[in-house]
Amino acid sequence: MRKTISMIIVLLLLLTGCMNESPNKEETKEENNRAYTADNVYQWLNESNLLEGEKEPLSESVQSHEKFVNGYSTGDIDIIEYETAEGTEQLKDHPIALVHENIALMFLGQMSQKDSFKAVLEARKPLEGLYRGYFNSAEQQSFVHQFRDGKFNGFEETVDHFYKLEDSLKSDTFTRFMYQKEVTWKGKLVQTFPDFLVVFAGGTYNGENWLNIETNSTEMLPYTFVVETQNLEGQSLDLKMERGDSITVKGKVNKQGSLEGETHWGLENGLVIQ
Repeated sequence: MRKTISMIIVLLLLLTGCMNESPNKEETKEENNRAYTADNVYQWLNESNLLEGEKEPLSESVQSHEKFVNGYSTGDIDIIEYETAEGTEQLKDHPIALVHENIALMFLGQMSQKDSFKAVLEARKPLEGLYRGYFNSAEQQSFVHQFRDGKFNGFEETVDHFYKLEDSLKSDTFTRFMYQKEVTWKGKLVQTFPDFLVVFAGGTYNGENWLNIETNSTEMLPYTFVVETQNLEGQSLDLKMERGDSITVKGKVNKQGSLEGETHWGLENGLVIQ
């Protein structure tokens, strides 16, 4: 009987210890996630849409500081972590630095949004609604990042997201971030001509020819792209493909389509790759 009571007491003590330990672990994890480390600061700034480019090691001259712990160079911003706030003393009055406790940010380019970086550091977490100075909105920055990094699944998804941008952003987004950029787009072959071909990539295709789309089915135009091909002028493309067959084309974007205006997209220097 005594042995049984003793075992019950031991089990209760172990259970109580486990219950007390769990919140402590959660608290420690939360503290670690909010600590001023280079990794945390990078994550906070990156998730706040304030960073461009991949993480790279800092220069040896920066790493040689006696109180240096860790850091990254990301595009035009360096993130430097020191052991204590003493390590940042020499940077507090530096014209291109932002210092907060043991963290220093060095701005090698755009500094117009220094207050946004400061707000994230003070909050110790990512903040919503922020964007880099050379974008006009967080919405535009998100689109450009996905387009640039090939995150969109082909032509249809790309233009669907483009058409959702504010009207005031579309022309600027196309001109600065899409024009002359090389893309690989797939769709259904509509028709071939001596120096261009037409591709539709907006859902169901019922065999319409190019003239029919231009005149009677203009709602298809925003999901159609015309490809100026690289073949010799006057020579027809010998694709051995039928209307409606799947086709993949690589080229440089040279024309912006419009959903409201019912106009098509365009590629130049097109090359059929499949």
